[in-house]
Amino acid sequence: MISKKQIYSSIFLLKSLIVYLIMIFSFIIAQENLEQINGSDSESVVMNDSLKIKAPPAVNIIEERFTINGKAAYGNGVMVPDAEVMLLDTLEKTLQTTRTTTKLFGRFFGGSFKFENILPGEYIISVDLGTKVGIKKRIHLKNKNLDLGVVKNEVEFPKYEIDDYTDSTRIYYERLITDPVEPDSINVRHIVIELDGSARTVLIDSMLRDSVFYTLSGELTRDSIPLDDTYAIYNDYGYFIHQSRSFRDRINEVQKRDGYIIFHSGDTLNFDNIFFEPSFKSPDVATFHYDDTTGLPRFHSVYDIYKVHTGPSYVERSIERGFYTGIVFHGATMGFQILRKKSFKPPLSYLPNFSKPENKTNSYYSMITSFSFFTLGWVGYDWYMDRRSNYFTPKDELSPFPKNMFVFSAREWVFNQAQPFIDPIYETKVWKWWQDRNKRKDERKRAKRKSVFD
Repeated sequence: MISKKQIYSSIFLLKSLIVYLIMIFSFIIAQENLEQINGSDSESVVMNDSLKIKAPPAVNIIEERFTINGKAAYGNGVMVPDAEVMLLDTLEKTLQTTRTTTKLFGRFFGGSFKFENILPGEYIISVDLGTKVGIKKRIHLKNKNLDLGVVKNEVEFPKYEIDDYTDSTRIYYERLITDPVEPDSINVRHIVIELDGSARTVLIDSMLRDSVFYTLSGELTRDSIPLDDTYAIYNDYGYFIHQSRSFRDRINEVQKRDGYIIFHSGDTLNFDNIFFEPSFKSPDVATFHYDDTTGLPRFHSVYDIYKVHTGPSYVERSIERGFYTGIVFHGATMGFQILRKKSFKPPLSYLPNFSKPENKTNSYYSMITSFSFFTLGWVGYDWYMDRRSNYFTPKDELSPFPKNMFVFSAREWVFNQAQPFIDPIYETKVWKWWQDRNKRKDERKRAKRKSVFD
Protein backbone atom coordinates (compact mmCIF):
# COMPACT_ATOMS: atom_id res chain seq x y z
CA MET A 1 0.00 0.00 0.00
CA ILE A 2 1.35 3.45 -1.00
CA SER A 3 1.78 5.88 1.83
CA LYS A 4 0.88 9.58 1.77
CA LYS A 5 4.56 10.53 2.05
CA GLN A 6 5.41 8.69 -1.20
CA ILE A 7 2.46 10.33 -2.99
CA TYR A 8 3.61 13.82 -1.93
CA SER A 9 7.20 13.11 -3.05
CA SER A 10 6.04 11.98 -6.49
CA ILE A 11 3.89 15.10 -6.92
CA PHE A 12 6.86 17.37 -5.95
CA LEU A 13 9.19 15.63 -8.45
CA LEU A 14 6.60 15.99 -11.22
CA LYS A 15 6.17 19.72 -10.55
CA SER A 16 9.94 20.26 -10.56
CA LEU A 17 10.27 18.45 -13.90
CA ILE A 18 7.52 20.57 -15.46
CA VAL A 19 9.15 23.87 -14.25
CA TYR A 20 12.53 22.73 -15.57
CA LEU A 21 11.09 21.96 -19.03
CA ILE A 22 9.31 25.33 -19.14
CA MET A 23 12.60 27.17 -18.35
CA ILE A 24 14.47 25.29 -21.12
CA PHE A 25 11.72 26.06 -23.65
CA SER A 26 11.70 29.78 -22.70
CA PHE A 27 15.48 30.05 -23.05
CA ILE A 28 15.36 28.53 -26.57
CA ILE A 29 12.62 30.97 -27.70
CA ALA A 30 14.54 33.99 -26.26
CA GLN A 31 17.76 32.94 -28.06
CA GLU A 32 15.93 32.76 -31.42
CA ASN A 33 14.36 36.20 -30.92
CA LEU A 34 17.76 37.72 -30.08
CA GLU A 35 19.28 36.31 -33.29
CA GLN A 36 16.42 37.76 -35.32
CA ILE A 37 16.92 41.22 -33.71
CA ASN A 38 20.67 41.18 -34.44
CA GLY A 39 20.01 40.18 -38.02
CA SER A 40 17.51 43.00 -38.49
CA ASP A 41 20.04 45.60 -37.17
CA SER A 42 22.71 44.58 -39.65
CA GLU A 43 20.43 44.66 -42.69
CA SER A 44 17.38 46.78 -43.60
CA VAL A 45 14.62 45.53 -45.84
CA VAL A 46 13.53 48.35 -48.19
CA MET A 47 10.98 48.67 -51.04
CA ASN A 48 10.12 44.92 -51.35
CA ASP A 49 11.01 41.48 -50.07
CA SER A 50 13.51 40.72 -52.83
CA LEU A 51 15.66 43.89 -52.31
CA LYS A 52 17.81 44.21 -49.19
CA ILE A 53 20.15 47.17 -48.52
CA LYS A 54 22.79 47.17 -45.81
CA ALA A 55 22.61 50.12 -43.40
CA PRO A 56 25.58 52.52 -43.55
CA PRO A 57 28.09 52.31 -40.69
CA ALA A 58 27.78 54.81 -37.78
CA VAL A 59 29.54 58.18 -38.38
CA ASN A 60 31.42 59.90 -35.52
CA ILE A 61 30.09 63.47 -35.22
CA ILE A 62 32.95 65.99 -34.61
CA GLU A 63 31.66 68.92 -32.56
CA GLU A 64 33.08 72.32 -33.45
CA ARG A 65 35.03 74.13 -30.73
CA PHE A 66 35.24 77.87 -30.09
CA THR A 67 37.26 80.58 -28.30
CA ILE A 68 36.41 82.77 -25.28
CA ASN A 69 38.13 86.18 -25.02
CA GLY A 70 37.88 88.82 -22.33
CA LYS A 71 39.55 91.34 -20.03
CA ALA A 72 39.55 91.35 -16.22
CA ALA A 73 39.28 94.67 -14.35
CA TYR A 74 38.48 96.08 -10.93
CA GLY A 75 35.19 97.89 -10.37
CA ASN A 76 36.77 101.25 -11.30
CA GLY A 77 37.99 99.96 -14.67
CA VAL A 78 41.66 99.37 -13.76
CA MET A 79 42.88 96.26 -15.58
CA VAL A 80 44.14 93.33 -13.48
CA PRO A 81 47.56 92.15 -14.70
CA ASP A 82 48.99 88.66 -14.16
CA ALA A 83 45.90 87.27 -12.40
CA GLU A 84 44.80 83.62 -12.47
CA VAL A 85 41.69 82.99 -14.59
CA MET A 86 39.83 79.67 -14.41
CA LEU A 87 37.17 78.23 -16.70
CA LEU A 88 34.71 76.19 -14.61
CA ASP A 89 31.72 74.05 -15.46
CA THR A 90 28.35 74.59 -13.78
CA LEU A 91 29.47 72.37 -10.88
CA GLU A 92 32.53 74.66 -10.46
CA LYS A 93 34.96 72.00 -11.62
CA THR A 94 38.11 73.50 -13.18
CA LEU A 95 38.39 72.84 -16.92
CA GLN A 96 41.16 75.23 -18.00
CA THR A 97 43.46 77.74 -16.28
CA THR A 98 45.31 80.75 -17.70
CA ARG A 99 46.65 84.14 -16.57
CA THR A 100 45.88 87.68 -17.66
CA THR A 101 48.51 89.61 -19.61
CA THR A 102 50.81 92.09 -17.86
CA LYS A 103 50.70 95.85 -18.33
CA LEU A 104 52.94 97.73 -20.75
CA PHE A 105 55.23 100.13 -18.82
CA GLY A 106 53.28 99.17 -15.71
CA ARG A 107 50.35 101.46 -16.61
CA PHE A 108 48.88 100.58 -20.02
CA PHE A 109 46.86 97.67 -21.45
CA GLY A 110 47.08 94.30 -19.69
CA GLY A 111 44.36 92.17 -18.15
CA SER A 112 43.47 90.14 -21.29
CA PHE A 113 42.80 86.38 -21.19
CA LYS A 114 41.74 83.69 -23.68
CA PHE A 115 40.40 80.13 -23.59
CA GLU A 116 40.59 78.00 -26.76
CA ASN A 117 39.02 74.73 -27.98
CA ILE A 118 35.86 75.11 -25.87
CA LEU A 119 32.66 73.20 -26.63
CA PRO A 120 29.32 75.10 -26.56
CA GLY A 121 27.59 75.11 -23.20
CA GLU A 122 27.22 76.80 -19.82
CA TYR A 123 30.44 77.85 -18.03
CA ILE A 124 31.71 80.04 -15.20
CA ILE A 125 34.65 82.48 -15.52
CA SER A 126 36.52 82.93 -12.21
CA VAL A 127 39.33 85.50 -11.70
CA ASP A 128 41.51 85.48 -8.58
CA LEU A 129 42.40 89.08 -7.65
CA GLY A 130 44.41 88.15 -4.58
CA THR A 131 41.64 89.58 -2.36
CA LYS A 132 38.56 88.23 -0.61
CA VAL A 133 36.30 89.45 -3.40
CA GLY A 134 37.12 88.08 -6.85
CA ILE A 135 35.31 87.91 -10.19
CA LYS A 136 32.77 85.21 -11.04
CA LYS A 137 30.70 85.42 -14.20
CA ARG A 138 28.35 82.79 -15.63
CA ILE A 139 28.45 82.61 -19.44
CA HIS A 140 26.67 80.72 -22.23
CA LEU A 141 28.88 79.73 -25.17
CA LYS A 142 26.87 79.20 -28.37
CA ASN A 143 28.06 78.05 -31.79
CA LYS A 144 30.43 80.98 -32.27
CA ASN A 145 33.41 82.65 -30.60
CA LEU A 146 32.50 84.66 -27.50
CA ASP A 147 33.97 88.08 -26.62
CA LEU A 148 33.14 88.90 -22.99
CA GLY A 149 34.52 92.44 -23.16
CA VAL A 150 35.55 93.71 -19.71
CA VAL A 151 34.46 91.67 -16.68
CA LYS A 152 34.69 93.77 -13.52
CA ASN A 153 34.99 93.17 -9.82
CA GLU A 154 31.83 94.65 -8.34
CA VAL A 155 32.31 95.47 -4.65
CA GLU A 156 29.29 96.03 -2.46
CA PHE A 157 29.62 99.13 -0.29
CA PRO A 158 28.00 99.53 3.11
CA LYS A 159 25.12 101.99 3.30
CA TYR A 160 25.55 105.14 5.35
CA GLU A 161 22.82 107.34 6.77
CA ILE A 162 23.12 110.90 5.52
CA ASP A 163 21.03 112.46 8.32
CA ASP A 164 23.76 111.69 10.90
CA TYR A 165 26.11 114.31 9.41
CA THR A 166 25.95 117.88 10.57
CA ASP A 167 28.69 119.48 8.43
CA SER A 168 29.07 119.80 4.66
CA THR A 169 31.57 117.92 2.52
CA ARG A 170 33.71 121.04 2.09
CA ILE A 171 36.22 120.67 4.91
CA TYR A 172 39.27 122.88 5.28
CA TYR A 173 42.31 121.24 6.75
CA GLU A 174 44.52 123.89 8.28
CA ARG A 175 44.71 121.59 11.25
CA LEU A 176 42.67 118.40 11.57
CA ILE A 177 40.88 117.69 14.81
CA THR A 178 42.01 114.67 16.78
CA ASP A 179 38.53 113.20 17.33
CA PRO A 180 35.71 112.53 14.86
CA VAL A 181 32.96 115.14 14.71
CA GLU A 182 29.83 114.26 16.71
CA PRO A 183 27.43 112.62 16.12
CA ASP A 184 29.65 110.88 13.54
CA SER A 185 31.64 109.15 16.31
CA ILE A 186 31.83 105.74 14.61
CA ASN A 187 33.14 106.38 11.12
CA VAL A 188 36.71 107.60 10.66
CA ARG A 189 36.95 110.02 7.76
CA HIS A 190 39.90 110.17 5.38
CA ILE A 191 41.38 112.85 3.13
CA VAL A 192 42.29 111.49 -0.32
CA ILE A 193 44.71 113.76 -2.23
CA GLU A 194 45.28 113.16 -5.93
CA LEU A 195 48.53 113.94 -7.77
CA ASP A 196 47.14 117.23 -9.07
CA GLY A 197 46.14 118.38 -5.58
CA SER A 198 42.43 117.65 -5.88
CA ALA A 199 41.14 116.42 -2.52
CA ARG A 200 37.99 114.90 -1.10
CA THR A 201 36.74 113.84 2.33
CA VAL A 202 35.60 110.22 2.23
CA LEU A 203 34.77 107.14 4.26
CA ILE A 204 37.09 104.41 2.98
CA ASP A 205 35.44 101.03 2.57
CA SER A 206 38.42 98.98 1.41
CA MET A 207 41.87 99.25 -0.11
CA LEU A 208 42.88 96.64 -2.66
CA ARG A 209 46.21 96.02 -4.30
CA ASP A 210 45.96 99.06 -6.58
CA SER A 211 42.60 100.70 -5.85
CA VAL A 212 40.76 102.50 -3.04
CA PHE A 213 36.97 102.20 -2.69
CA TYR A 214 35.13 104.85 -0.67
CA THR A 215 31.88 106.70 -0.02
CA LEU A 216 31.91 110.50 -0.04
CA SER A 217 31.49 111.93 3.46
CA GLY A 218 27.98 113.30 4.00
CA GLU A 219 26.68 111.68 0.82
CA LEU A 220 25.71 108.25 -0.46
CA THR A 221 27.82 108.65 -3.59
CA ARG A 222 30.26 105.77 -3.96
CA ASP A 223 33.42 105.92 -6.03
CA SER A 224 36.96 104.56 -6.30
CA ILE A 225 40.40 105.74 -7.38
CA PRO A 226 43.55 103.87 -8.49
CA LEU A 227 46.44 104.09 -6.05
CA ASP A 228 48.65 105.17 -8.98
CA ASP A 229 46.64 108.42 -9.11
CA THR A 230 46.77 109.18 -5.38
CA TYR A 231 49.33 111.48 -3.79
CA ALA A 232 48.61 110.69 -0.13
CA ILE A 233 45.79 109.54 2.16
CA TYR A 234 45.44 110.40 5.86
CA ASN A 235 42.63 110.18 8.42
CA ASP A 236 41.00 112.23 11.18
CA TYR A 237 43.60 111.12 13.70
CA GLY A 238 46.52 112.50 11.72
CA TYR A 239 47.87 109.15 10.45
CA PHE A 240 49.06 108.68 6.88
CA ILE A 241 47.66 105.37 5.64
CA HIS A 242 49.15 105.76 2.15
CA GLN A 243 52.10 107.70 0.74
CA SER A 244 52.81 107.49 -2.97
CA ARG A 245 56.34 107.20 -4.27
CA SER A 246 56.02 110.74 -5.66
CA PHE A 247 55.14 112.00 -2.16
CA ARG A 248 58.19 110.32 -0.65
CA ASP A 249 60.39 111.62 -3.48
CA ARG A 250 59.25 115.17 -2.71
CA ILE A 251 60.30 114.70 0.90
CA ASN A 252 63.70 113.37 -0.15
CA GLU A 253 64.23 116.32 -2.50
CA VAL A 254 63.69 118.98 0.20
CA GLN A 255 65.33 117.01 3.03
CA LYS A 256 68.35 118.80 4.57
CA ARG A 257 68.10 121.79 2.22
CA ASP A 258 67.52 125.49 2.73
CA GLY A 259 64.48 127.45 1.56
CA TYR A 260 61.16 128.66 2.95
CA ILE A 261 57.75 127.25 3.98
CA ILE A 262 54.34 128.67 3.09
CA PHE A 263 51.70 127.65 5.65
CA HIS A 264 47.95 127.42 5.11
CA SER A 265 47.57 130.43 7.39
CA GLY A 266 49.55 132.51 4.87
CA ASP A 267 52.68 132.80 7.04
CA THR A 268 56.13 132.29 5.50
CA LEU A 269 59.13 130.88 7.36
CA ASN A 270 62.72 130.80 6.07
CA PHE A 271 64.88 127.89 7.17
CA ASP A 272 68.44 126.67 6.70
CA ASN A 273 67.72 122.95 7.17
CA ILE A 274 64.51 120.93 7.16
CA PHE A 275 63.83 117.38 8.35
CA PHE A 276 60.66 115.26 8.00
CA GLU A 277 59.72 112.66 10.61
CA PRO A 278 60.38 109.40 8.73
CA SER A 279 57.64 107.11 10.09
CA PHE A 280 54.85 109.72 9.79
CA LYS A 281 53.03 108.21 12.77
CA SER A 282 53.22 111.69 14.27
CA PRO A 283 54.08 113.71 11.15
CA ASP A 284 56.23 116.53 12.50
CA VAL A 285 58.56 118.69 10.43
CA ALA A 286 61.64 120.25 12.07
CA THR A 287 63.36 123.39 10.76
CA PHE A 288 66.75 124.74 11.83
CA HIS A 289 67.82 128.36 11.65
CA TYR A 290 71.42 129.58 11.74
CA ASP A 291 70.42 132.97 13.20
CA ASP A 292 68.93 131.21 16.23
CA THR A 293 71.72 131.16 18.80
CA THR A 294 70.01 128.40 20.83
CA GLY A 295 70.41 125.93 17.96
CA LEU A 296 67.07 124.34 18.83
CA PRO A 297 64.74 123.23 16.02
CA ARG A 298 61.21 124.48 15.48
CA PHE A 299 58.54 121.82 15.02
CA HIS A 300 55.55 122.10 12.68
CA SER A 301 52.75 119.80 11.58
CA VAL A 302 52.90 118.61 7.98
CA TYR A 303 49.13 119.28 7.77
CA ASP A 304 49.81 123.00 8.28
CA ILE A 305 52.30 123.12 5.39
CA TYR A 306 51.03 124.04 1.94
CA LYS A 307 54.33 124.46 0.08
CA VAL A 308 58.07 124.06 0.65
CA HIS A 309 60.31 126.01 -1.74
CA THR A 310 63.96 125.00 -1.68
CA GLY A 311 66.77 127.50 -2.08
CA PRO A 312 69.92 127.57 -4.23
CA SER A 313 71.10 124.31 -2.67
CA TYR A 314 68.74 122.50 -5.06
CA VAL A 315 71.29 123.12 -7.85
CA GLU A 316 73.24 120.25 -6.30
CA ARG A 317 70.56 117.83 -7.53
CA SER A 318 70.63 119.34 -11.05
CA ILE A 319 74.41 118.93 -11.20
CA GLU A 320 74.12 115.32 -10.02
CA ARG A 321 71.59 114.56 -12.76
CA GLY A 322 73.79 116.24 -15.37
CA PHE A 323 76.74 114.07 -14.34
CA TYR A 324 74.78 110.80 -14.52
CA THR A 325 73.21 111.82 -17.84
CA GLY A 326 76.68 112.33 -19.29
CA ILE A 327 77.82 108.96 -17.95
CA VAL A 328 74.85 107.16 -19.54
CA PHE A 329 75.20 109.02 -22.86
CA HIS A 330 78.91 108.39 -23.34
CA GLY A 331 78.66 104.85 -21.96
CA ALA A 332 76.01 104.02 -24.55
CA THR A 333 78.10 105.67 -27.30
CA MET A 334 81.20 103.67 -26.41
CA GLY A 335 79.19 100.45 -26.21
CA PHE A 336 77.75 101.07 -29.69
CA GLN A 337 81.23 101.71 -31.11
CA ILE A 338 82.58 98.53 -29.50
CA LEU A 339 79.79 96.45 -31.04
CA ARG A 340 80.12 98.07 -34.48
CA LYS A 341 83.92 97.79 -34.73
CA LYS A 342 84.17 94.62 -32.63
CA SER A 343 87.10 96.08 -30.75
CA PHE A 344 87.83 97.62 -27.35
CA LYS A 345 90.00 100.37 -28.83
CA PRO A 346 87.24 103.04 -29.30
CA PRO A 347 87.00 103.79 -25.51
CA LEU A 348 90.71 104.75 -25.60
CA SER A 349 89.83 107.79 -27.70
CA TYR A 350 87.90 109.21 -24.72
CA LEU A 351 91.00 109.17 -22.49
CA PRO A 352 93.55 111.99 -22.31
CA ASN A 353 96.96 111.48 -23.98
CA PHE A 354 99.42 111.77 -21.09
CA SER A 355 102.51 111.01 -23.20
CA LYS A 356 101.73 113.86 -25.62
CA PRO A 357 99.28 116.24 -23.92
CA GLU A 358 99.02 118.40 -27.06
CA ASN A 359 97.69 115.43 -29.08
CA LYS A 360 94.27 114.81 -27.54
CA THR A 361 91.53 113.15 -29.57
CA ASN A 362 88.27 114.85 -30.52
CA SER A 363 86.28 112.36 -28.47
CA TYR A 364 88.10 113.47 -25.32
CA TYR A 365 87.19 117.13 -25.87
CA SER A 366 83.57 116.30 -26.76
CA MET A 367 83.15 114.27 -23.56
CA ILE A 368 84.56 117.02 -21.33
CA THR A 369 82.38 119.66 -23.00
CA SER A 370 79.18 117.61 -23.04
CA PHE A 371 79.18 117.11 -19.26
CA SER A 372 78.94 120.88 -18.81
CA PHE A 373 76.09 121.16 -21.33
CA PHE A 374 74.18 118.31 -19.69
CA THR A 375 74.53 119.97 -16.29
CA LEU A 376 73.41 123.38 -17.58
CA GLY A 377 70.52 121.70 -19.37
CA TRP A 378 69.28 120.07 -16.16
CA VAL A 379 69.64 123.35 -14.22
CA GLY A 380 67.56 125.16 -16.85
CA TYR A 381 64.97 122.38 -17.00
CA ASP A 382 64.51 122.26 -13.22
CA TRP A 383 64.19 126.05 -13.12
CA TYR A 384 61.62 126.10 -15.97
CA MET A 385 59.56 123.24 -14.46
CA ASP A 386 59.75 124.89 -11.02
CA ARG A 387 61.13 121.72 -9.47
CA ARG A 388 62.07 123.66 -6.37
CA SER A 389 58.38 124.04 -5.39
CA ASN A 390 56.96 121.05 -3.54
CA TYR A 391 53.33 120.94 -2.41
CA PHE A 392 52.18 118.69 0.41
CA THR A 393 48.59 119.34 1.59
CA PRO A 394 45.98 121.27 -0.43
CA LYS A 395 44.23 124.39 0.83
CA ASP A 396 40.75 122.94 0.33
CA GLU A 397 38.85 120.51 -1.86
CA LEU A 398 38.19 123.09 -4.57
CA SER A 399 41.76 124.37 -5.05
CA PRO A 400 44.22 121.91 -6.63
CA PHE A 401 47.98 122.41 -6.71
CA PRO A 402 49.40 124.74 -9.37
CA LYS A 403 51.18 121.73 -10.89
CA ASN A 404 51.04 117.94 -10.87
CA MET A 405 53.13 116.24 -8.20
CA PHE A 406 53.92 113.07 -10.17
CA VAL A 407 57.64 112.30 -10.41
CA PHE A 408 58.78 109.76 -13.01
CA SER A 409 61.25 107.21 -11.68
CA ALA A 410 63.32 105.19 -14.14
CA ARG A 411 64.36 102.89 -11.29
CA GLU A 412 60.73 102.10 -10.47
CA TRP A 413 59.92 101.46 -14.14
CA VAL A 414 62.87 99.05 -14.53
CA PHE A 415 61.92 97.25 -11.30
CA ASN A 416 58.29 96.81 -12.43
CA GLN A 417 59.40 95.34 -15.75
CA ALA A 418 61.88 92.99 -14.07
CA GLN A 419 59.54 91.94 -11.23
CA PRO A 420 58.06 88.91 -13.06
CA PHE A 421 61.61 87.57 -13.41
CA ILE A 422 62.75 88.55 -9.89
CA ASP A 423 59.79 87.19 -7.90
CA PRO A 424 60.59 83.51 -8.66
CA ILE A 425 64.09 84.05 -7.25
CA TYR A 426 62.60 85.13 -3.90
CA GLU A 427 60.76 81.80 -3.69
CA THR A 428 63.86 79.63 -4.15
CA LYS A 429 65.36 77.70 -1.27
CA VAL A 430 68.76 79.31 -1.82
CA TRP A 431 67.36 82.83 -1.33
CA LYS A 432 65.36 81.82 1.75
CA TRP A 433 68.45 80.13 3.17
CA TRP A 434 70.45 83.33 2.62
CA GLN A 435 67.70 85.46 4.22
CA ASP A 436 67.68 83.26 7.35
CA ARG A 437 71.44 83.37 7.86
CA ASN A 438 71.24 85.92 10.71
CA LYS A 439 68.49 83.92 12.39
CA ARG A 440 70.62 80.77 12.31
CA LYS A 441 73.56 82.72 13.67
CA ASP A 442 71.51 83.95 16.63
CA GLU A 443 70.24 80.42 17.30
CA ARG A 444 73.80 79.11 17.44
CA LYS A 445 74.73 81.86 19.89
CA ARG A 446 71.76 81.01 22.10
CA ALA A 447 72.72 77.33 22.01
CA LYS A 448 76.24 78.17 23.25
CA ARG A 449 74.98 80.58 25.91
CA LYS A 450 75.03 79.04 29.40
CA SER A 451 72.10 79.28 31.75
CA VAL A 452 72.45 81.16 35.03
CA PHE A 453 71.61 77.89 36.80
CA ASP A 454 74.57 76.00 35.28
